[in-house]
Amino acid sequence: MKALAIFIMQGGRQATIVVATAAMLSLLMPPLAVISVATVCLVTLRNGSADGVRVLLGSTVATALLGYMVLGTSVVSFTYLFLMWLPAFLVSVVLRETGQLNRALEFLVGLGILAVLGVYLTIDNPAELWSSGINNVIESLEQQQELLVTQAELQESLEFWSQYITGIVVAGTLISLLMGLLLGRWWQGLLFNVGGFENEFREVSLLPRDGLAFLVLTGLAMLFDGQIAELIWNADIQILLLFFIVGVSVVHVVIKNKGGSKYLIGGFYIAVFFVPHLMLPLVLIGLSDAWMNWRQRFIAKT
Repeated sequence: MKALAIFIMQGGRQATIVVATAAMLSLLMPPLAVISVATVCLVTLRNGSADGVRVLLGSTVATALLGYMVLGTSVVSFTYLFLMWLPAFLVSVVLRETGQLNRALEFLVGLGILAVLGVYLTIDNPAELWSSGINNVIESLEQQQELLVTQAELQESLEFWSQYITGIVVAGTLISLLMGLLLGRWWQGLLFNVGGFENEFREVSLLPRDGLAFLVLTGLAMLFDGQIAELIWNADIQILLLFFIVGVSVVHVVIKNKGGSKYLIGGFYIAVFFVPHLMLPLVLIGLSDAWMNWRQRFIAKT
């Protein structure tokens, strides 16, 4: 990974090659999208917004050409530009200018909320659109094999979850952007400030206003009904990402201060990725940390 970071920092041409190549290969191997985003973040964090814009423009042109030659269309280039690279660039500018990871995270979540709002302003009934699309997939599957659940059970689940798919999809995009930002910041620390990223990540925290914003939105969602409530719930999903990251940071600090080895910490991160049941406890830890400051309490007792 260090060798790749060194190659990226050799110049704009090298960075553009990595961004465009990783983007195209991610169509076959989706995790490579994180490499593409991280490259944009690294260049912007280290060299500033001017170099970041040059890489954005160069990558858009290069990916458009590759997309046209391989797929017969350049749409993939503009999809990446507006959904991944441009948001990554903006968040990196915020982190570079403020030097505070929590501010960058808040900005990222703000972009997610705006995306949710944009969907509801441009589409009359997003839940119905999702429901219709998934129903078509289910009908296609039914023709190929017998499903393990009844049509009534499927319909009930679909009616419920279709209300939140917009928020879930946007949050999924934010997670990719977040992973790219953290990887880009880690690369920057690896090359120019050894140990800086770990210290920064261990100290990431939120202000009570973030927890208050979540509680206010939750209260409003319970007061309203229909599409207004649906919109608020989908916006709320984006804020959960903040608390999740803080929760991960808190547990990291606790394990580290308990003398946990790098293998134990590595095991924790593997569990985070592969054990969905950990998400709720980590979100609750992150939410309560806005008021309880668990890391300081723990350190004070050790």
